[in-house]
Amino acid sequence: MDDFSKIKNIVDNAKNIVVVADKNADQDATGAALAMFFALKDKKSVFVPRDKNPKEIASLLTESFERKKFVISFKNAVSEISYEKKNDGVDLYLTPKNIEDATPENFSCRIISDKEKNFLSSPSFFDLVIAFNVASFKELEESFNENIDSIYQCAVINISNDPKNEHYGEVNLIEKDVSLSEKTALLLEATQKNINEKTAGFLLWGLTSSLDKLKTGQTLPVIKRLVQKGGEFYFSHTGPDTKRKLILLEKTVKNLNFLEKENIYISSLSEEDLKNNDSTSSDLGFVVEKMKNLFFLPSFMLLWEGKSSPLTVKGVFYSDKEEVVAKVKNAYQGSYKNRGGIFLTRKENLDSAKKEIITLLI
Repeated sequence: MDDFSKIKNIVDNAKNIVVVADKNADQDATGAALAMFFALKDKKSVFVPRDKNPKEIASLLTESFERKKFVISFKNAVSEISYEKKNDGVDLYLTPKNIEDATPENFSCRIISDKEKNFLSSPSFFDLVIAFNVASFKELEESFNENIDSIYQCAVINISNDPKNEHYGEVNLIEKDVSLSEKTALLLEATQKNINEKTAGFLLWGLTSSLDKLKTGQTLPVIKRLVQKGGEFYFSHTGPDTKRKLILLEKTVKNLNFLEKENIYISSLSEEDLKNNDSTSSDLGFVVEKMKNLFFLPSFMLLWEGKSSPLTVKGVFYSDKEEVVAKVKNAYQGSYKNRGGIFLTRKENLDSAKKEIITLLI
């Protein structure tokens, strides 16, 4: 039985699960721990004790649950309830069974608080600890000295990329040069039917924090799958301008393709992608910069549909390969400098433009 299967069996049989991270946990470990909590909380009793975790974990969990909700009430029977998304907003529709009931006095709206804090306490009994970058069992003992019986009798899943880790768990996922968030993503993909949006978001938050030093051949495919599952690159404190650009980055990652032999990544954005996000081609510089300096892609090309009639497909790219730059320069009119540029294709739709580009590059 492999480690992921062992972990699934242990989690399935656990009653009370405690998630802990090293008190000096970085964003990667913090993101992995929070993702584990949100992956399990709807199926299991999961606790992330405030006094046994970094302050940032408690703060982010509190922020996640202390939200305001709109409650829309209608006094009479309805025949249909529906909604329509509009950019970042939504319209709700209630259709009364009797048209005479559609009066303002039968309708009300109020705001309520949504708070859940029990998970920040330490349970009197627990039978599983999932530890992130906690180096030794001695550290767990010191954290749980008031629950000493439980800590000696529970199972421990030990997830770490610290080479000094003492391998004290029933299962030890220890890999020196792998992001904890990436490892946790692979674990959850193997053991859970679905990864929810909150889990995917915290995994992305943790994983992208360490791309400059912890990156494997699986990293970008994992990021793409997390974005496809609804994970977001932004949090609630992101300003509207940056948020708009990050949403465009998410769409770019969703559509990303890899030419393995040539080591080139290609993505595309439709006119609809730009329009629905209130974006213009001026936002694409942000996207390309992130693909280069956040994901460290050696060669990247982005195609998009320009606002003209008929539609024209344009491209922007950079590459560390001189032959790639030369091929694009010789094939398309554009503005080039150093190892990249902007160019105009001869195609009117993305699919045909992408096929032409791929044929040119391979």
